[in-house]
This record gives sequence, structure tokens and C-alpha cells, in this order.
Amino acid sequence: MSALRRTHGLVIAGAILVGVLADLLVRVPGRPGLNVALWAMAGAAVLWRLSRDGDARVSRETRWLVGGAVGFAGLLVLRDAEALAVLCLFSGIVLLGLAAGRAARAWAVRTNFVELAAAAVRVGALIALGPFGWGIGAAHQPAPPAAGARSWPRLVRTAARGTVMALPPLLVLTALLASADPIFERVLQFALLDALQPLLEHFLFAAVVAWLTSGYLRAFLVSDDAVMDRVRMPRPALAPSEIAVALSLLNGLFLVFLIVQVRYLFGGANLVEVTAGLTYAEYARRGFFELVAAAALVVPVLLVADWAAAEDEVRTRRVVRATSTLLVLLLIGVLASAAYRMKLYQDAYGLTEQRLYVSVIMVWLTGVLGWLAATVLRGRRRGFAFGAIVGGLACIAALHVLNPHALIAHVNLGRAESGAEYDGKYLGTLSADAVPALIARLTTLPQAERCRVAKTLEKRWSGERPGGWRTWNLGDARARRLVGDLLRAPMPATATC
Repeated sequence: MSALRRTHGLVIAGAILVGVLADLLVRVPGRPGLNVALWAMAGAAVLWRLSRDGDARVSRETRWLVGGAVGFAGLLVLRDAEALAVLCLFSGIVLLGLAAGRAARAWAVRTNFVELAAAAVRVGALIALGPFGWGIGAAHQPAPPAAGARSWPRLVRTAARGTVMALPPLLVLTALLASADPIFERVLQFALLDALQPLLEHFLFAAVVAWLTSGYLRAFLVSDDAVMDRVRMPRPALAPSEIAVALSLLNGLFLVFLIVQVRYLFGGANLVEVTAGLTYAEYARRGFFELVAAAALVVPVLLVADWAAAEDEVRTRRVVRATSTLLVLLLIGVLASAAYRMKLYQDAYGLTEQRLYVSVIMVWLTGVLGWLAATVLRGRRRGFAFGAIVGGLACIAALHVLNPHALIAHVNLGRAESGAEYDGKYLGTLSADAVPALIARLTTLPQAERCRVAKTLEKRWSGERPGGWRTWNLGDARARRLVGDLLRAPMPATATC
């Protein structure tokens, strides 16, 4: 039996194990928490065990990527906010995709966007193919089995094919016998609906996860050099002077915009107040999202411009990079205008999760622009893609340290204390992460608002968490403990509620 065939058999076993654990741990109601963290550690252990039997050595870069994915899964245990959970899962998927992009080889740090896209297509296709992707892209000649030898994968395939062949007559005969005897029909109904249906649901969930896992393990363990090394994007080699003209027109557009913005940046609040038909919401919210979208759109334009310019014209290429550098500086000014608009919006209406997250996106975009100037515009394109991804993942990790919902509650309750406008109902929709701040400053709220918040806390954070121990996280456990203490010994301010 060849090494690849032996690895294939171990992968099937590992995939089945991961699928069964997913059904036991992950398939529960409620936000993911401890269950996904434990499942991720089990999956990493399967990767480690299988990689020891592989022919190719797992690179240090890959180990860091897999460790980072497990780390983000571990962050699910820290906070209770659903948006943070989604970002953690997304980060883990990105890191695992990078780890398997070139079969556990060191490649991600020096990759470009074309190679990144090709690796993403490779990993996605192999995951979708599951166990049927093992014969694609890998040069191997499995040794024929010895006479009389019957490996267990072959036995499984034999049983599966026999079952499929028996299904049509089995279904027809079962229907006829059920029609002939009502007692037999009731026995079948009980067996299929009451007994087999839950088992089938568990089986299908575990089977789907095992299928996808086997495809991912194929991408991680088996190299496709013959395919990936042929991935090339032909460069158009456009005249740098033409690209410089195009970028100069964009520079002119952003320069005119920033000249207009000067009057808002220096005294914008007063100008908004006196401008007829212009409110803070219209000025800040609409302008903010559009400016961030414009800045995000120009980043790929700069990348394409640097990639498409011919290499042989050194002097004019320097002009392209100088023009691009000016555009980066103007974009930073545009982002500064967007930040000022958002500040006006938050000063007027308070802080929300959406406003906080898009502000973090703006910070990330500013970092991407600076990183683009330090790499692409200095002729080092290969370091840009990975740095931009790492910057985004760092922002997601920083959000966990920042604790968004606790910060939102703190800021908005401070507005309530000062008599400014705030949305009390919105505070009641925040996750368990906001509960400590709400309880700590409950006495500062007006009586009616205080009672409403206290009733919301009791309704949402008393009793057991859906999903039990598997969906446990620190923020939720702390919130339920504090609310339980409040109910057992209510503070004087809430005694009359």
C-alpha cells in the first residue's frame, strides 16, 4: 500500500472523528462558546497526528497559522457578543485556509493576491469534493493490494454500493407491505419518525462535517505543485505614463473634495447646525460610509496600477509610484474626514455596535494604506497581502480586548448621567458583556428607566444558558452571576420596581 493510500485511510478516520465530535459539541442551540473551542483543539490534534505520517514536513509558518485559528476559537470563551463570535469564526477560517493553501508549506508571508486567490480556489474546491478529491493534482501510483487482502476502505465502499443497489426495491416493497397491514405501517411510522429521525439528523450532520473535513485534510496534507506552479496572471505591461495620468485624475478628484472639506473639518459642527436641511444623521452617517467605501475601492486600484505598469521604464515608473504615494496621502485625509463625521454622529446620538465596528474598519484601512506605501510602492508587492490580512485579524483580536458592548454601555450611560440624549432600549439589546456596566451604574438612571433595565436584566440573564455547558463563555457566566446576586439582594434603587 502506498504512503498516499495509507494517509487517505487515516484521513477518513480522522474526518469521521471530527464529524462525530462536531455533532456532540457544536450541534446545540445558542451562541458558540466552549464547544467550538474544544472542537477546534480536537481538530488541531487530528491535524498534528496526521501530519506526522505525511511525507512533507509541516512548516513553522503553518503551525503558527493553525495555532492562530485555535486561538481565535478560544476567544469564543471570553466574550458573549454575537458579532465578535462571527468575526472569530471568520478569522479561524481565514487562518486555516492560509495553512492549507499550499499543503502546509511556508508560502503565505510572501504571497501575492493572484497566488492567494488561486490557493483559496484550490482549498475550496477540495473541501467541496471531500474524499473524492484525493486523485486530483497529486502524482501517485498506488501499489496494488496483495492477493486476498481487503482493506477496510474497500469494505466500506462495497457495503455502500450494495446498499445503494438495494434501495429502490427496498422502498417499493416497504410501501406495499405498509399498505397491506396497518399494524406494520404503525410500527414503521414509529421506527422511522420517532426513533430513526433523530438518529438520521445526527448522522447527516456528522457526515457533512466529516465530508468537508476530509477535503480540508486533503488540501493540507497533499501538495499540488504541478497545478499551483502553473498559476500565472499575464501582466499587460501598460505604459507607466498612462497609468500616471489616470492616477493624477484621481488625485485631482480627492484634492478638490478635501479642499471642500476644510470648512467642515475646522468648525464643521457649527456649519451643520446652520445649513438648511442638513442634520447630523444625514451629514455623518451617509458621508461616513461613502467615504470609507471610496477609500476601500481605491486600494485595489493602486494595486492593479502598480502591477500593470511595465518594469522596463524606470523613470516613468517612479512617477507612477510618486503619484500613487500622493493618492495614499489624500486617502488618509479622506479617512480623517470620515472619522470627524463619525465623531460628530457619536457626540450627538451616542455609541452603537455598528458605529464602533465601522470605526475599527477605518483604522484597519488606514493601516492598509500605510502598509501599501511601505511595501507595494517600494517594489515589495509580495509582502502586502499577508500584512493586510494580519492587520485585519489584529483588529479583530483588539476588539476582544476592547470589549465593545461594555464600552458602548459605559459611554451611553455616561451620556445619561450628563443629561444628553441616549437610547435606553438599545442598551437592553446588548449582550452579557454589557451587564457589569449596566448594574454598576444602574442607580444613575431615572426611576422608570432603572426599573425597565432591571426587568430586562432579569428576563435575559436569569436561569440557565441555552445549550448548557457547551455554549459556556466567561461574559455570560459573569452576567448571570451578577444578575442572580441582584435578584437575591436587590439594591434599594430597584426594590420598588
